[in-house]
Amino acid sequence: MTIRAFLTSALMTAAVCAQPAFAAPVTARQVDQDFGRLSQEGLRAFADVDVARRAIIGKDQKIATDALADANQTLTRATQDNRQFLKAENELHPAAAVPAGHTGKLPSATAAADPVLWLPVLGQYVISSEEKQSPGQQQAITEANDLLKKGKAKAAAEGLEKAGVDVQFVLAIAPQQAFTADVYRASVLLEGGKTDEAVAALTEAQESLRFVSEDNVLGTATKTSTSSQPAQQTPAQ
Repeated sequence: MTIRAFLTSALMTAAVCAQPAFAAPVTARQVDQDFGRLSQEGLRAFADVDVARRAIIGKDQKIATDALADANQTLTRATQDNRQFLKAENELHPAAAVPAGHTGKLPSATAAADPVLWLPVLGQYVISSEEKQSPGQQQAITEANDLLKKGKAKAAAEGLEKAGVDVQFVLAIAPQQAFTADVYRASVLLEGGKTDEAVAALTEAQESLRFVSEDNVLGTATKTSTSSQPAQQTPAQ
């Protein structure tokens, strides 16, 4: 399978799942606003990381190398993304829970107060489980899952709206400097034949995600100083 085919599949990682949450019906207009908060470069880089990790485990050196090269280049471009925001981890508003099937964690209220530059890399609607859902709503959730995996977020929102399914939008954000460093380190390790260590570095990158409520990014996209930007890395050749 080509790297393009892998990316096409992996980019569409947003999905709907059952979670307790304060939620409301979503509209097609709202889904455009919600997914507009994501960094497209961040989304692509995170997909690259998933592709590379799976490829290394599957002993497909070429796909892994290509994916990591793309991730490094994409993360360099992401340093100019205005969807980044600067905030200490202990100031982040956590989501109700980490969505099922994802690595990462909720932000810690006891984390260091130092500002961190965050990059929104994934978005997901979670379904409120406060009330029992009808068979029609259950079907809408299933269909929305399928549509979101295909990148058809607007159609998914229309289906959920029609069925009256309450949802909440959750963002997964990556600490850009640490995430970029992990990806670059994996590139170097893979080039040196240290596949187990490369997988570990990519696992660290995936586990660095924090799941937050969407209000974290409102009005916070401006970086306060250039010193907070992660150092640009040159991808391994």
